[in-house]
Amino acid sequence: MKIVVLAGPGEVNKRSEMLSLKQKFQSDAIYSFDLSSGNLKDIEQCLTSQSLFNNLEKLLIVENTPDDLDLKKLVKKDNTATMLFLASNPKAVSKLLTSAKEINAKIMNFEAEKEISAFSYLDALIEGRQEAFEEMQKLLNIYGGMYVLAMIYYLLRRNMLPMPASTFMQKKIKAQKQKLTKIDFENLYQMIIKTDFSIKSGNLPENIAIVTLTQKFVNYLR
Repeated sequence: MKIVVLAGPGEVNKRSEMLSLKQKFQSDAIYSFDLSSGNLKDIEQCLTSQSLFNNLEKLLIVENTPDDLDLKKLVKKDNTATMLFLASNPKAVSKLLTSAKEINAKIMNFEAEKEISAFSYLDALIEGRQEAFEEMQKLLNIYGGMYVLAMIYYLLRRNMLPMPASTFMQKKIKAQKQKLTKIDFENLYQMIIKTDFSIKSGNLPENIAIVTLTQKFVNYLR
């Protein structure tokens, strides 16, 4: 079993690393969990269950990993799965990081200094502002379309999950959510899913698909 921990305040680069790892696995073998709204039993059940595609190695992605999680409890010696844990900013002495070191997990820490442009795009997008197009182009030039798509997925999750600890982020998310209903979020998710399919099926080039998706968001939210 391979365990990877992505930690630190750098959400943009963490998700870029996550996307890079996901591309190494078949979509049928990727499972996502969120420990802010789920529990470890779901993860344990996934680890022990047999897939319809027994020859495919599983990738389990765990979001909002708490600092007090003991990774030793999840290690299965005979399991070939890869587990990817995304954590906010745990201290070096936290149970999460100390247990990760004990089992020789790969730990990657991401800082946030160079991530302003990505969040400028996400904020403009969810608020339906035209500035989203300028910020989008910067990201496309540096990272490419699939990276931007992964960040848009993150944007909707950020606004639907329990509030983060940061007071600043709480105020921002509350302001952004005031104009949106559950139906709005469902419609926006459908736009992303269709864009994702268009890219992966080869119907649209990445950059054109992201420009089209951005236009749909802005038209819908303005």
